[in-house]
Amino acid sequence: MKILDQSFRVYAAAEALEPTIAFYEQLQGVPCARRVTITETNVVAARVGNVLILAGDGEAMTAARQVHGIFYVDDLDAYAGWVREQGGTLLHEPRTVTSGRNFTARHPDGLIIEYFEARS
Repeated sequence: MKILDQSFRVYAAAEALEPTIAFYEQLQGVPCARRVTITETNVVAARVGNVLILAGDGEAMTAARQVHGIFYVDDLDAYAGWVREQGGTLLHEPRTVTSGRNFTARHPDGLIIEYFEARS
């Protein structure tokens, strides 16, 4: 089990996506590396350095805002078991999403994190 990378999550209204991306590109001195629309929620995700920007409107964004960060992992199922063993709670079981698989967990200290394993 290994955390491959991690990101802060930043939330924006759909109309604020472009200026938000520009701000974090300038702040970190790196271009937006990836942008996808999450088909399940119609939320746009853009990765700029160590920031994952999520932009959209409505109920999908309300649910997304509960999550504080994301861990990109090499073995999603192993992490699901480990989080449970440590006293954490899975808020949803591992599931297939647009570009891989994920689950969201509440750690014993209350921090809510998305765990994501990219499709190979």
